[in-house]
Amino acid sequence: MKPFEKTFYGLFVWSLVVLAGCNSEGASEGNQSSETNNSSEEVVTIEVWDYLNPDSAPEQEQIALLEQYSEDHPNVKFERTYFPFAELKTKLLQGIAGNELPDIVIMDNPDHQAFAEAGVFADITDEIQEWGEIDLYYDGPVASTVLDGKHYGIPNNSNALALFYNKDMFEEAGITNVPTTWEELRETALKLTNSERRGLAISAVKSEEGTFQFLPYLWQSGADLDSFGSEEAISAMSLIQEMIKEGSMSENIVNWDQQDVLVQFQTGKAAMMVNGPWQLPTLRETSQDINWDVALMPEGQQAASILGGENWAITATSEHKEEAWEFLKWTQQPDVLGPMHEMGGRLPNRDDVASDEAYEWNKDPQLQVFVQQIESAKPRAYGTNYPEISTIVQEAIQRAVTGQDVETVMKDAAAKIDPLLP
Repeated sequence: MKPFEKTFYGLFVWSLVVLAGCNSEGASEGNQSSETNNSSEEVVTIEVWDYLNPDSAPEQEQIALLEQYSEDHPNVKFERTYFPFAELKTKLLQGIAGNELPDIVIMDNPDHQAFAEAGVFADITDEIQEWGEIDLYYDGPVASTVLDGKHYGIPNNSNALALFYNKDMFEEAGITNVPTTWEELRETALKLTNSERRGLAISAVKSEEGTFQFLPYLWQSGADLDSFGSEEAISAMSLIQEMIKEGSMSENIVNWDQQDVLVQFQTGKAAMMVNGPWQLPTLRETSQDINWDVALMPEGQQAASILGGENWAITATSEHKEEAWEFLKWTQQPDVLGPMHEMGGRLPNRDDVASDEAYEWNKDPQLQVFVQQIESAKPRAYGTNYPEISTIVQEAIQRAVTGQDVETVMKDAAAKIDPLLP
C-alpha cells in the first residue's frame, strides 16, 4: 500500500466514527450549518449529497477526501448524506421546492444541465474564470457543466463500460478467445451458461444505470436516439431480448443496478459482466479467488462505449458558497485529484493528470482497457430534456426484457423521444 493510500485508509477508518450519525435521512433542515468551537472560531459545516455506494472504493475515497480537507482546514466540517443513485435526483427536486438543499452535490454528468436549468445549481462562471484552469479539462466533460455559456460546476472524473470475464469459466467451457462481435458474444454467453450461472450480466434497472448500459449497444448498431425506431436500433434491443430468451442472461436484469451486476459476477452466477473501472478496486480487494480480466466491449456495426463520470456542483441556495468553492478547487489540485482517482478506480478528465505516467492508469493493463475504451465512448449530450428521454429509454428496456414485441416497443419510444431532442 502506498503512503498516500495508507493516509487515506487511516482517515477512512477514523471518519467512519465521525460520520456514524450521518444516514440517508440525515440532512439538516435548510442550510443552518454554522457552529462555534471552544475557541469561539466559527466552524462552517458543508453539507454534501452523493450517490456513491457505501460498500464501494469510491465511497472510501470520498469520505477520506472530506476528512483530509477538514484536517487541513479546521474551520470546515462536512456532513455527508448518501442516497441511492435513482433517489438523488428526486431528493434534489424536492429540496429546491422546499429550500432544503445541501451545499455541494456530486452529480452524474448527463443530468447536470437539466438541474442547472431547474435552478438547483449556482452559477460559478466568475469563479471558474478567475481560477483559470478549466482549459486543462477535456471538452466533453466541461460541456456537461455548461448551460447557455455559463458554468454550473466542475467535471471530476470520466469512465466507460467494458467487458469483465471469468478466465477459469472460459477455460472450463473450452473458450479460448474473448468475444469481439455481437455474434461471438451471443455464442460465448450461451456456452458459458449452465444450471448454476448465466453467461452475461448487465443492468437494465429503471434508472439512469439502465440507460447507461443500453446506449452502447444502440450506438454499436449504428443508430442513435434520433433513430430509435430504426432497424439498427431494433437490432440492438433484439440482441438483449434474444439472449434472455436463450437463457444466457437473466430477466432479473430489470431489477439489477451495476452493483448487483458486480455481485452476480463475484458469486459466480455470471461468467461475464458489463461494468466500469470503479469496480476494479473492489474486485481486487474482495475477490482474489476469482481469475478475471477485462476486455473491450464487443462490436456491432461499430465500436462504442459510453462516457460516464461525475461532476461537482454548488447549490444555488448554499449559504457557504465561498467555502464550498475553495473545497472544490482543492479537490482538483493534481496532487489530490490523481491519488483520489487512483484509489477510487476512476479516470481523470484533466489532461495534465491523465497523462502523468506516475499513475496506475498509465501502467495497469486492466485500466488501460478502459483508457482505450474511452476512445470509442460517446457522451450523453442530448440537451436539457435528457432526463425525460432517459426515462423513455428505461421504459423501453423494461418492456423488451419482459418479452414485449421489440419493434413495437422501439417505435413507440421513438415517437416520444423525437420531440424532446434538441
